[in-house]
Amino acid sequence: MTISSGPETIHKPRILCLHGGGVSAKIFRLQARRLISTLAPYFRLVFANGPYASEMHADLKPVYGQIGKGTCRRWSRWLPHHQTSDNKTAITDIEHSLCMAMKMDPGTGEWVALMGFSQGAKLAISILLENQFRKQEGPHLEGFAGVYWKFGVILAGRALPYALSQRTLGNLYFDPPGELPFLNVDTVHFPDQLQTPTLHVHGLRDQGLEMHRQLLHHFTSRGSALLIEWDEGHRVPIKTCDVNAVTSGILTVAKAANVL
Repeated sequence: MTISSGPETIHKPRILCLHGGGVSAKIFRLQARRLISTLAPYFRLVFANGPYASEMHADLKPVYGQIGKGTCRRWSRWLPHHQTSDNKTAITDIEHSLCMAMKMDPGTGEWVALMGFSQGAKLAISILLENQFRKQEGPHLEGFAGVYWKFGVILAGRALPYALSQRTLGNLYFDPPGELPFLNVDTVHFPDQLQTPTLHVHGLRDQGLEMHRQLLHHFTSRGSALLIEWDEGHRVPIKTCDVNAVTSGILTVAKAANVL
């Protein structure tokens, strides 16, 4: 079953949405319900599930405990008890999960963007960076999951990005997707800043704020990234004023990418 915007968006350009760790496509759709509504005139949002089963993130249990029981997923390992995966296998599993969600969606619009929250945001910017490296190698390579994504929406995404091919596996600026993330890496001299338009949304009371800022300032080029800050913690915006600001930001980067 596809988890997506309503049927009125069937022909709209499509944004593939990547949930956080210990969540699910169904829960991320609920978290993003206000954004789905405000973006419906412009985009169809399609929600993918991560490849690996996971316990529910502790922050979500009070609200989504019954909905998410036994259904939560993750894109990568972030806790010590999560099973280690071979990195090449992890990359294949991630790409397969995206391709399956895309294949199952009945929409007809072009796939244009990625929107991720938390671990999903980290994955989204990782995919954009991987595609940038592929483009630099030449036009014969297809994009990650078969698409050259035109822009990204990075909701509370933290450094480091994931390595998604041999190009970046073993590079200390990138986390291996099958292992625990690196900590305290100096990334100020990262040489390949992302040029693809991105919107970054940071909660000023988010405990991971400094790592979100690290991802923005060290991994994206100054002219391609737009920042919105809001006075909340680690969550998806839902209040009208915040949702309207994020929607406006998404439309701005979509226009910068020549999507609208």
